[in-house]
Amino acid sequence: MQKAYINLVKYALDNGYTVSVFDGEEWSTVRSTRFNDIISDIEGVEEAALNIRDAGGHRVGWALVSAFGLAPDETVVDYTTTPFMKGWEAQYYPLTLLCEVTA
Repeated sequence: MQKAYINLVKYALDNGYTVSVFDGEEWSTVRSTRFNDIISDIEGVEEAALNIRDAGGHRVGWALVSAFGLAPDETVVDYTTTPFMKGWEAQYYPLTLLCEVTA
């Protein structure tokens, strides 16, 4: 099963959004569309905060993620309730149920 934070980043980028990563000290990635840079910054710290923005710079979602020590579907620890995040949740959580059935 794909980790939730990876799925969230892919979902954001696939839908034309940018992702910024706060590593606890600084915004290490700002409004990026580079998947590998975003994931590297997330995986470089214990917890990271993500801002997801549309092309106009408006924040459409926020999430607190942790890449390590959690079940794959629990790596998005907390997030805002926005239409974007509800859309992500609606496409991700059925995938987790499918994995449980096939395991």
